[in-house]
Amino acid sequence: MGKKMVIYLDPDERKWTMEDLGLSWDDVLQTAVEKEPFEGIFLAKNRKIIDWVELPNHCPECLEILSYNDEFDSIYCKDCDEWRDVPCEDPNCEFCEARPEKPSSCN
Repeated sequence: MGKKMVIYLDPDERKWTMEDLGLSWDDVLQTAVEKEPFEGIFLAKNRKIIDWVELPNHCPECLEILSYNDEFDSIYCKDCDEWRDVPCEDPNCEFCEARPEKPSSCN
């Protein structure tokens, strides 16, 4: 598949060192040699890695996990307070017809 690139993100405000964690770069390099590498597309948010296959379960705006509302049979984002399912075109749909504008308006 070609060469792989490893990117380490290190914030400027970090105060601790590898030694503070009881590690050294030699330990990290040894671990990297012993483990088989893996490939894929991953996103990270709030120190959690989101695998590419899990992405449909997350909000496309804020990447938080989506929730489901039984009453209106619809998926929504709690953090954005927005529905992620588009209402259907059926004027007699019992779910979409009575659905409030914001999920937070539900009982």
